[in-house]
Amino acid sequence: MRSIALWICCMVLSAFAAEASVADSVQDSTVHEMGDVWNIALPRQSVYQEKGFSVGVAGGVFYPSEKCDCLGIWQGQLEYYYSSWISGGIDVRFFGGDLDSDVMILYQRYRMNTRFHLAFKTVDLFLSPVFGLESTDIQEFRDEWDNREEEWWRPGMDLDSVVHHKDCEKMFMLDGFSVGAEFGAGWRFSKLFGITGDAMYEYNFAGAHLLTLTPGVAFSLRDVWPWAYTNLTSAWISVELGFQRYFNRGVPEWAQSLFFGFQIGV
Repeated sequence: MRSIALWICCMVLSAFAAEASVADSVQDSTVHEMGDVWNIALPRQSVYQEKGFSVGVAGGVFYPSEKCDCLGIWQGQLEYYYSSWISGGIDVRFFGGDLDSDVMILYQRYRMNTRFHLAFKTVDLFLSPVFGLESTDIQEFRDEWDNREEEWWRPGMDLDSVVHHKDCEKMFMLDGFSVGAEFGAGWRFSKLFGITGDAMYEYNFAGAHLLTLTPGVAFSLRDVWPWAYTNLTSAWISVELGFQRYFNRGVPEWAQSLFFGFQIGV
């Protein structure tokens, strides 16, 4: 553990040393290239860059609850800036793996958004309506949910085991359409580092309410990679945490996720 901690400290010190060495050389050209606003990292592997396309990908793990196994999770984001204050995009997210000892799932979420931005030199705030589509390939989940009232009274069925098992299933049964709103922000507090965060509320027409909180930290790869600085408008790597809560479905726990992502802008 000491060696790991020492390695992390060395990496952080090296990053800040690199920041100091490149700050003077890139500051004038970055501000000139992007106007009065830098490119600013935003949640979900996106970026504020005033114009052009942004593409982001990420992978990680999703921990639904103590009664479920961890799942693998992948997501991708594509966004286009129509002007300096409005952008539109789509993102996809896939959950896959063994939910428990008996069930393996593949769960998909698709979203469309239109973001309205209020940008300053190092800070961007945005508000966005969100339209989504969810799908899972486990028909048994849907059948069990439709017949849940009957299962409570099945002879010989342990009540607690039914409740715990269904808490896992309920998180992956939001089939159909959803609508919601997202508020997010990014702060580029130095040449190389930024902080991101957002809060998203969604209502699924299956009758579920979902709140998602996503804080993160990002590192500007473009400002330490000469090729990216010459050919890309932005390039960031990021680490994000996710906290999800399903309301009005009897799921008392916050699901958690961890993402490692990469973004480029052209």
